[in-house]
Amino acid sequence: MRVTLRGLVLTAALVGSLVGVLAQAQMTAPPDWKERFRIFDQKGDGRIDRAEFQEWMVDAFFQRDRGKKGYLTMEDVQGVMTPEIFKALSTKGDGKLWLPDFLNALFQDFQAMDTDHMGSITMEQVEKYIRPR
Repeated sequence: MRVTLRGLVLTAALVGSLVGVLAQAQMTAPPDWKERFRIFDQKGDGRIDRAEFQEWMVDAFFQRDRGKKGYLTMEDVQGVMTPEIFKALSTKGDGKLWLPDFLNALFQDFQAMDTDHMGSITMEQVEKYIRPR
């Protein structure tokens, strides 16, 4: 399942906030993701560590949460996440994507992007990860 979802979760989370959708989803990254990267790079070191990444993804989650319900519905992610991916991530099967499931999936992407095992990611690592294959 992880291989199938690789990057799609990150991309769906980041649309409008970070990156966009991978080639597998046939969408392109929004132009402002690098600016969002810089904003959440609180240390200004050109790297996003796990804490900064989590803050960024929580922000992305709540930006998508129309109605401020505390969870995402398929309607909230329409156009950026397929129903199949949404269903796979919604571990309770209740038609809702809760923040812990959202973050767990995204941290799998974070680990995959952290190719130098520094515990942080760079813009270059994100670009390489989201680049169409």
